[in-house]
Amino acid sequence: MDPATARDRLRTLLGLDTTAEPTGHLAALPAAPAGGGPVEVSLHGGEDEPIPAFLLRPDPSAANGGAVVLIAGHGRGIDDLVRSDPVDEYHDGLAHKLVRDGFTVLCPEMLSFGRRRFPRAVGEVPYEAAENSCGIDAARLLLHGRPLMGRRVADARTAVQALRALPGIDSERVGIAGGSGGGAVSLLLAASDPTIPAALVATYFCSFAASLCSVRHCPCNIIPGLLPELEMADIAALVAPRALILEAGERDHIFPIAATRASFAQLAPVWEALGARPPELVVTHRGHAFEGERSREALGERLRGQ
Repeated sequence: MDPATARDRLRTLLGLDTTAEPTGHLAALPAAPAGGGPVEVSLHGGEDEPIPAFLLRPDPSAANGGAVVLIAGHGRGIDDLVRSDPVDEYHDGLAHKLVRDGFTVLCPEMLSFGRRRFPRAVGEVPYEAAENSCGIDAARLLLHGRPLMGRRVADARTAVQALRALPGIDSERVGIAGGSGGGAVSLLLAASDPTIPAALVATYFCSFAASLCSVRHCPCNIIPGLLPELEMADIAALVAPRALILEAGERDHIFPIAATRASFAQLAPVWEALGARPPELVVTHRGHAFEGERSREALGERLRGQ
């Protein structure tokens, strides 16, 4: 399958509307930069309005003009991304680290997480004490013929457009990053939208055969019809010739490292055939955790044009 056909197929399976440009914009913006601290904002222009989000902006003297849409992993949502004392054990304060690197960061809440959990009956625990409502949302959307992951990718695309519209942001240097479930969104958005210049995908890239098809995973990951034509390496190849940084844990039990390495080995020839710098795989000694040091550094280099 040629890249254009494969990209169209991926968009169709995700249920993405490619007939119109995204119109994302932020409401309730603070009058001045927040010095790196998270500010609650509303993301408008998606299918659900408003979408809760956190915006973090560096001091103007440190800002480099680049920006990152940062997607939370499968769990409690955007609050984990901006925790600083103590940091969330999976995301490891990544939003704040990106801000210290000079990037503006937007963290949109994904459907089923945090503030966007499926409505609960009176007396159920609040979102702070519960992780997600993925099973309910995935079933509801699949029964209507669309995967939940497609909705998340569409919302992330809206967030990218909103960042591009902010004053002081270079619209050609807005990347996407995430780990685990956030890594899935990041990879799928970069593969389906060729305007994304760089993507950081942590603790997700592997193969569907060795992960979703072999290990228990949430149904929110299921995109009917991907296989056999679009294995994970085939989807990642659609990012070429743009920047792709992958992070994996040596001891990740739900995305086995052997399959990650085997899938990664298929990618370099795709970039090299286009005369582009191949993707980078950063392997940590950890398990399913977003360490984000070398991978974050590599994303910064690519968004700065280095």
